[in-house]
Parts: sequence; structure tokens; C-alpha cells
Amino acid sequence: MTTQDEAPTLFEECRIIRAHGELDTQTLAPLVRALAEARAARPGRLLLIVDLSEVTFTDRGILTPLREAWSDCRARGGWMRIVYDHHTADLVFRHAGLLDRFPAYASAEDAWEGRTAHPALRLAASALLATEAHRPPDDDVPRRTARRDTS
Repeated sequence: MTTQDEAPTLFEECRIIRAHGELDTQTLAPLVRALAEARAARPGRLLLIVDLSEVTFTDRGILTPLREAWSDCRARGGWMRIVYDHHTADLVFRHAGLLDRFPAYASAEDAWEGRTAHPALRLAASALLATEAHRPPDDDVPRRTARRDTS
């Protein structure tokens, strides 16, 4: 038996689910169904890779089915890993405090081998934009002025 961090020897133990396009409350049903089918397909240990690399948008609606699948995989002695590189997925996981549970993997192969994406490479454009949004414009930056003695 392998640990969480080791690559399993039999790829047939692993199920890969791929999603594409937008994932929101109106379009989430196929992913939820695929997760349920993968979990029901075999008893015992389950290794699951969810590939979101072709997802263009997602919202918080994705969290519940992913949490449930993750819990089921863990309870069965397996794991679930998520492939993503889109900033909205990163923001959803970050905002929910789930980056430790759902770190990014660059590819299904990397997920299989347990190699997470390097954090420096995952710095999303949205993170840079968020930083800029919190920076005051140059006109609003308090400046130190010299005091003159007028007496």
C-alpha cells in the first residue's frame, strides 16, 4: 500500500474526471454525476484525479462535490488530486481556505506522481490584480512633508 505522497504502482486504480468550460450552479451537474459514478464504480481504495485544466470559470458551487469526493477517497484509503491552472479555481480554493486540501497539479501525470505545481508558477494574474487594487493611487499616498517653523 502506498502513502498519500507516493505514486501508486497500478494506474488502473486511478480514475480521471475531466471538466471543461464554465462550472457554476447551472453547469455543475455533469461533474457531480461523474464524481458520483467514479466513486460508485469500484469498492475499496479510490484514487481520483479531477482535471479542471480546461475549465474557464468556476464558482463556490464546485466546493461541496469536491469536498465530498475528497472525504470519500480519504475514508477508503485513497486520495483525490486536482489539476488546475486557472486563476478562478485558485481563488475559489484560496477564499474557502482549501489550498492545502486542493493544491494545484500541473497535469494528470504530476497529480498521479504527487508533484504539486510550484507556488511561484501558480501566481495567478488575479493575485497581481488584487495587489494593484489594494494599492492607493499615487495621489492618495501620504507623503512626508517638512515642517516649517513659522514663528
